[in-house]
Amino acid sequence: MRISYRAKLLTFFMLLFAAFTLLLVLFQQNHERQHSRRLLETRLRSYADIVETTVKHPQPNDSSESVHLTALLPPELRSTVITHKGVVVVETSGKQPDDMDNHVNRPEVRLAMTYGEGSDIRRSQTTHTEYFYFAKSYGDTIVRVALPYDATVQNLLKADNIFLWFVLMLFPVALILLIYLTDHLGKSITTLRHFIDSAERGLIDYEHIRFPHTELGDVSRAITEKYQQLEESNRRIGTERERLIRHFRYFEEGIAIFQSSMNNDAPTALRKLYANPRFVQYVNTILDSPTPLLESLWQHQAFAPALRFVQAHCTPTADDEKQALGVSDIPNFRYTLEAGSLHFAVQVLIFSDKSIELTLSDITKAEKNRLLKQQMSNNITHELRTPVSSIRGYLETILQCPGLSEQQKQDFVEKALRQSIRLSDLIRDVALISKTEEAPDAMPREWLYPAQIVADTAEELRQAIEERNMRFTYNIPDTLRLNGNYSLMHAIFRNLMENSLRYSGKGTAMHAECYSEDEDFCHFRFYDTGQGVEAQHLPRLFERFYRVSEGRTRENGGTGLGLSIVRNAVLFHSGNISVRNRAGGGLEFIFSLKK
Repeated sequence: MRISYRAKLLTFFMLLFAAFTLLLVLFQQNHERQHSRRLLETRLRSYADIVETTVKHPQPNDSSESVHLTALLPPELRSTVITHKGVVVVETSGKQPDDMDNHVNRPEVRLAMTYGEGSDIRRSQTTHTEYFYFAKSYGDTIVRVALPYDATVQNLLKADNIFLWFVLMLFPVALILLIYLTDHLGKSITTLRHFIDSAERGLIDYEHIRFPHTELGDVSRAITEKYQQLEESNRRIGTERERLIRHFRYFEEGIAIFQSSMNNDAPTALRKLYANPRFVQYVNTILDSPTPLLESLWQHQAFAPALRFVQAHCTPTADDEKQALGVSDIPNFRYTLEAGSLHFAVQVLIFSDKSIELTLSDITKAEKNRLLKQQMSNNITHELRTPVSSIRGYLETILQCPGLSEQQKQDFVEKALRQSIRLSDLIRDVALISKTEEAPDAMPREWLYPAQIVADTAEELRQAIEERNMRFTYNIPDTLRLNGNYSLMHAIFRNLMENSLRYSGKGTAMHAECYSEDEDFCHFRFYDTGQGVEAQHLPRLFERFYRVSEGRTRENGGTGLGLSIVRNAVLFHSGNISVRNRAGGGLEFIFSLKK
C-alpha cells in the first residue's frame, strides 16, 4: 500500500519532534542529576574541611580523634584520613586503621590525588556497604567522607520530573500543530502528486484541482497553470505538425528533413527525420538503383553540390561568422540536376538547429516548355525573316530601279502584298497559340452550333475551293450545340480545310461530319481524298513549324502553325485529336469536343 506524502510528512515530523524531545529530556535529567551530585559533593566537601581542621596532624593508632570526629559529624557519615601513600590514619567506621587495606587504588582517592577532588558510588570493601564517597586532597593527606547510598541519598541525586511532565503535556499541543502544518503542506504535495499521476494518464481535470492558499500552494498552482499552457501549446503544435505532415504528404514537390550530427566541428552524418512519398520516388529515380535508405543520396554525385553546401554551413565556425556579420537569414542553395530525360530543381535550407530541408521539384515539363518556347521563338524568327526580307527586297527594287515598267512594278507590289498577308497570318496564328496556352481562362465561352460554323467557313473558302476544282461536303446536325469559344472552334475547321486545300491536290474532295455523340462529347472526323503523307510523319504533324518536306509550307503559303492551332483548340474544348492515312486515300483527322 502506497503511503501518502501527508502521512509521510506527519510521521517524519512526529519522529523528529519525539527524538528532539527525548534528547532534551535526557539532557535535562542528566543536568539535574549532575546538579544534585554537585550539591551533595558541596555538602561532603564541608564535612571534609571539618575533618581536616580537626585532624591537622594525625598520628597512627590515635582513637581519640575518631571519637571527636564522630561527635562533630552526622552519625551516618563515615570519615577517613589517608596519606598519599594510601595508608589509613583515621577511620570513623569502627575499624582499626592498621587492619584496613591500602586505599591508594580506591577510585575517589586516585581522583583526589590527580585532580584534588573526586567522588564515586560503590560498595565498601571494608564494611561491605554501598556508599557515596567524596575525597579531597589537603597537602600530604587526603580526607574522604562517605554517606550510605540509601534511599535518602538516592532521592537527593534523582532528577526533578517537573520538566518531564511539562514536556508530556506539551506533546499533544505540538502534535496538533504538526497535524495542522502537515495538512497544509501535505495537501499541496498530495494534490500535486495526483496532478502528476493524472498527467501521466492524460486525464487532468483542471476545474477540480484546488490548492491551499499557502506559498507552496501558490507554487503548485503556478506549476499546474504553466503545465496547462504547455499542454495547450503542445496540442496546437501537434495539430500544426499534423497539418504540415499532411501538407507534405500531398505536396506536389518532394521534401525531406535531415538532421546533421557534429564531430570535430564538421557534420559527420545526415539522419533522415521525414520524407514524403514524392521525395522517395524522385530520389529513387535519380539514384543508380532504388534504395530504402534515403541517407545514401548524399553519397551520389548528383547531390554533391548540396553536400558541399551543407558541410560549409553546418559548422560552429560558420555560425560565428554569421553572428559577426549580423546575418540572420536561413542559408539556402538552389541548383538543377539532370537524371536521364528528367530535370529536377534542388533546394537546400539549413535551419538554426542544424536540421536540413531538401526539396526536389520535377521541372521536366517546365524545362521542355522552355526549350519548346525557345525553339518556337527561333522558328518564328526564321519564319518572319523570309516574308520581311521578301517585302523589303521588292520595295527596294521598285524604289532603286526607276526604269522598271508599270507591269513589273505591279508584279513586285502584288508579291509584296502576298508576303505581307502571309506575315499577318503568321502573327495571327502565333497570338492564337499563345493565348490558348497561357490564358485559356480568359477566353470567353458561349453556346455554338458547329454546323453553322462549318457552313460559314466553307463560304469563306469557297473561291479557293472552286479554283482548285475541289468539293466540300459535311454531315453535322443543325441542332447540335456546344459550349465553347467561337474563334477556336472556327480555327479548327478553317485550318483543317486550308490544310487540305494546300496539300491534297486539285480535283479532290473534303468531308466533315459528326459521326457519334454521347452525354458528354461529340465525336467528329474530317478527311480529304488526296495522297496523304508517309507514316513516319504522322506523329509529328501537330508540331509547330514541322514540315513533311523542306519548303513545302512556304511554297503553299501556310504558316506551319495550322495543325498546332487545331490541336490546342481541341484541347481547350477538353477533347482529343489524332490523324491517320485514310484507307481510300488522303488524311483523316478524328477528334472529340466536349459538349
